[in-house]
Amino acid sequence: MQTSKWIRKLALGLAVLGAMVLSGRRAEASEVFPGAIQEAANMPCVPLCTLCHTTNPGNATSWQQKKLPTQLLLHGVKIGNADSLKTAFAAYMNDASIPAADRQATLAQIQAGKDQNGMDICGPSYGCGAHVAKQEAMPRDLTGPLWIVGAVVIGALRRRKRAA
Repeated sequence: MQTSKWIRKLALGLAVLGAMVLSGRRAEASEVFPGAIQEAANMPCVPLCTLCHTTNPGNATSWQQKKLPTQLLLHGVKIGNADSLKTAFAAYMNDASIPAADRQATLAQIQAGKDQNGMDICGPSYGCGAHVAKQEAMPRDLTGPLWIVGAVVIGALRRRKRAA
């Protein structure tokens, strides 16, 4: 009798674990941002993540408060939304409260492939990283977790059938 309660708890725990694994949290970062900023600013290259982050690839903890990313956030960019990035960039470039010389200097730096500190932000132009194609991310392979959850369910049903 005690073993059957233990098995039920184990099966429930595995089912909850499987549900957690299968329902992953949506990432806040966006792989389309470099391409979107390239398009919005008419850049000659796809910028590295270091345009807004301290590391490449960027993550939530490496975001830095540089002039451009801060301005984009102030002008309504939504994390993970490329269209909002383009709209925020256009709003920043047309913001009369920011001196036109500052906006033009920022645009000239970005179009030259440099960040506000003069560091090169253009990605590789040869080798494996040279091709940056716009494509959707591959769907997650859930085969393994689904087999595990299926095996737990089948095992629980067989155990229940034997007990009856």
